[in-house]
Parts: sequence; C-alpha cells; structure tokens
Amino acid sequence: MTKLKGSKRKAVRHERPALKAKKDEVARLQKLLSGARTVALVDVRNLPDHILQATRRQLRDKASFVMAQNTVLIRALENSKNGAALVPQLNTPSVLVISKDMSAYQLFSHFKKSRAAIGAKPGQLAPFDIVVREGETDLTPGPALAGLKAAGLNAQTKGGKIVIAKDSTVAKAGTKISDLACKALQQLGVKPFSAGLNMLAGVEDGMLYSAQVLDIDEAGLTLGLIAASADGYNMSVNIVYPTESNRSQLLASALGQARALAEESGAYSEAHMESLLARAIRMQAARGASVGHTENKTA
Repeated sequence: MTKLKGSKRKAVRHERPALKAKKDEVARLQKLLSGARTVALVDVRNLPDHILQATRRQLRDKASFVMAQNTVLIRALENSKNGAALVPQLNTPSVLVISKDMSAYQLFSHFKKSRAAIGAKPGQLAPFDIVVREGETDLTPGPALAGLKAAGLNAQTKGGKIVIAKDSTVAKAGTKISDLACKALQQLGVKPFSAGLNMLAGVEDGMLYSAQVLDIDEAGLTLGLIAASADGYNMSVNIVYPTESNRSQLLASALGQARALAEESGAYSEAHMESLLARAIRMQAARGASVGHTENKTA
C-alpha cells in the first residue's frame, strides 16, 4: 500500500481530566443558577465546618450550597444573569447559596439567627476585651484554682467552690489570647465569640442587595411602622381626610358636631330630639331646684 504524498496525520489533543472536571462543574453551576430566584455569596473564612454543615442541614430542602474553587465560581457567575453582580465581591474563600424559594432577606436573617457561640484559640487576636464576670463557678478547689489565677483571674475558694471574686480581664482588645487564658475560659465554659455564615450580598430576581441593606432591625422596624401608622392616622383625622381606616371616626365626629350645632341653634330634627328633651328636662329640674331654694330662704 503506497502512502500518499503530502498527507499528514492529524494530531488528537486530549483534554486534561482536571480541566474537563472544571468545565463540567461550571456547566453544572450554570444550570443551577439559571433556575434560581436568589443567589447569595457567603464568606466562610475561619468558619468551623460543623457550623456550615449544620446550616446546610437546616436548609436542605430550601437551598443548595455550592463549594468550589473561586475560579470555578467566578466563571459560572460571569455567564449568569442571576449572579454576575456578585463577582466583584468574590475575593475570599466563599460558598454560593442558591435557592428557588427563599428571598435574599430570608437567607440573611437565617444566617444571622443561626450564629453559634465558640471558644477562643491560643494566639487569636481579641477583637474586644474578654472579661470573666464575678460569681460562683462549678469548679472545685485544686489544680483548676492555680490555672485560673495564672490566667489573671481573681479566683478564690468559698464554700467548697471556686468563685471569681470580681470581674477579671483575661485578654485586652487587640492583643493575642494566651494559652493560659484559653484553658481558663474552657474550664469555665466561657465562649466569648460567635461564628456563623457571613453573607456578603445576594442577588434576588436580578437585583443586588448588600449585607448593609439586608441587615434590618426587625423589632425597631416594627415599632417604627406602628408609630408611623399612628401618626398617619392622627394627621388624616385632624385634616379630615377620609380613608378606609378613619371614616368611622370622621363620621362619629361629624355627627357629634352636627348635634351640638343643632342644639345651640334651637333647630329640631328626629336625629337629636331625644337629646333636646333630655336637655330641657335637666334645665327644668335645675330651675325648679333654684326656685325651691329661694322660697326656703324667704320663709
């Protein structure tokens, strides 16, 4: 068999398995994003894994948690109308939370309420003064007492128990927490910090909501709405502007004013005949009492 001149064997390029896996992951994420109502970007730096897993279980039927390299997340978000606005904020270890049912506010509120208390770690910077309040502990005297004192606590023995005689600061804000302080806090069961999913922003129906916008004080908002509603109602009554909520009040006020005007002017009508008769009876009774009093004085 003769070879044809000029024929070239075409080189077959094989795609690397790692690259193919990334492409498949991007495609999968894009499919999830296409049917989403809300896409939330969550910062998971220094987040204990058990808290993340607990939150995933809580939202198992309501939201999907996507954990992947940031390069994969960015590629998927860039080609999605439901999450492209989140790309500029994706510069830390992050998780995407994708939901078809929950709003951005509902996700933010859930993460905020699900924060859990956690203990201090040696070498960790204290963001604020860590203070152990005075009071009785469940610890019995012994090695524990020496450990608490070594950590700078004003610990004493009283009634067979270790007590903290007065508030004691074990770490100042901005300083590293010592190993002794961590052990003392652990012995006392004090967990000075809290941890949870830190939602940076969310896109809902194409609209971007930052964490600052979503962080709403529900109690304060409720009180504000009640006060605004009361102010609006009072103003509408004062300027006699009829609405569904104040019409009964305005009608009652108008009827009272009409009756008062009719009585003062001496006009008669069926609507206020009873009040006119009652007024006449009161006037007659008052006059009779006055005449009787005068006759008694004359006699």
